[in-house]
Amino acid sequence: MFVIKEPENYSFDKIGHRGKVFPIEELTRKTQFVLIEVEDRLEDTIRQRECDFCYYILEGSGYFEINGNRENCATGDLVVIPAGNKFTYKGRMKLLLNCTPPWREEQEETIK
Repeated sequence: MFVIKEPENYSFDKIGHRGKVFPIEELTRKTQFVLIEVEDRLEDTIRQRECDFCYYILEGSGYFEINGNRENCATGDLVVIPAGNKFTYKGRMKLLLNCTPPWREEQEETIK
């Protein structure tokens, strides 16, 4: 199957954001898509060591802080964060995240 419906259930629900991971592992192991809903903010600043993150803002507005630089964003914007950069975000947004390669917890560093 090549048309993947939005998952019914959330894959994660953390303070300030939750997400649904699209099940595409049988089609490709090179990338991953996650639908994220942000009601406030990402709790911590993170650094993704291996993944390039591309966030497309489907709805809402807020900002991303990348390596200490704050950039406002809104519906229709694409935020590209290459691997190795520190970032966090805040706002009320619905985002489509593309992770290349797919995200794994051990790739991520939390910066308090």
